[in-house]
Amino acid sequence: MGAGLIGASIGLGLRAAGWSVTISDVDPKAEGLARSIGAGDAPDGSEPELVIVAAPPAAAADVVVAALEQWPSAIVTDVASVKGPVARAAQASGHGARYVGSHPMAGREVSGSLAAQGDLFRARPWVICAGEAPESAVAAVRSVAEALQGDVVEMDAQAHDAAVARVSHAPQLAASAVAAALGTLTAEDVALAGQGLRDVTRIAASQPGMWAEIATLNRQALVETLDHIIADLEDVREADDIGAAVTDLIERGRMEVARIPGKHGGVKREWTPVTVIVPDEPGRLLALLTDVAAHDVNIEDLTIEHSPRQPVGLTTLWVLPGSAEALQEALEANGWQVAAP
Repeated sequence: MGAGLIGASIGLGLRAAGWSVTISDVDPKAEGLARSIGAGDAPDGSEPELVIVAAPPAAAADVVVAALEQWPSAIVTDVASVKGPVARAAQASGHGARYVGSHPMAGREVSGSLAAQGDLFRARPWVICAGEAPESAVAAVRSVAEALQGDVVEMDAQAHDAAVARVSHAPQLAASAVAAALGTLTAEDVALAGQGLRDVTRIAASQPGMWAEIATLNRQALVETLDHIIADLEDVREADDIGAAVTDLIERGRMEVARIPGKHGGVKREWTPVTVIVPDEPGRLLALLTDVAAHDVNIEDLTIEHSPRQPVGLTTLWVLPGSAEALQEALEANGWQVAAP
């Protein structure tokens, strides 16, 4: 139920895994688009075994309760990013034993079924909040996450909401606040921006509607998180020794960022950057990556920084420390200009 980005992506992924899927939406156009891309068939009137509610956050609780009442034997889950209000509504309906909350921690900066991807959830955390549900119902919802190759995490709804306020909701507001602060600058001033600003503000392009709903639903945990961030910034602003305060904040940030999971959700590993100056011409990036592959070096991550008013870009290849020096020498021997570390 719901044919937007998440609902359609779930439909595509489950059908690719061999599941029988129907998809519906209150918007006939969205429903038609989702079906046209193969995200599901039209409902045939029979009672489903499992209902996945992929409605906007503000509507999720009402749609879950309606589904529980419409299909008295079906297990119902939802994918809303705030779990507490939906769980409370399901419990109040008297059907809480058939409701299992879930939240796939995946998305894109674009919305709608035309942006759907069947592999959107692969290797991404998929939180399951069992609530009052028995193991059989939880297992049914877990099977969805596993079919879509998500990384299942089980936790309490309240703990989930507190966690996502810090790892998802507050970062959106922080990114938007940094971007909004650019409003006092001229175009020439903004042209000085480097990759650091681009990294911090990447998600600032998000549309506000869904985030306003999330903030309303998760207000308490979000405000507590914002209070924490604001207190840290006020400590810097009001410090007699601002240099020491900045040092303390950055050091604490360095310690905590190291806890963010690395590639494939594993422990974050130390990588070494090799930055190459790449002409902004067709085929040059492909040529660079081909040369890297020829020397049997795996690229752990890659970033590209375009130089304003320059016909080149800086491509940083993140590799394991033991590979960096040999890779740099090989690239230079092939005629690439490697920037000083």
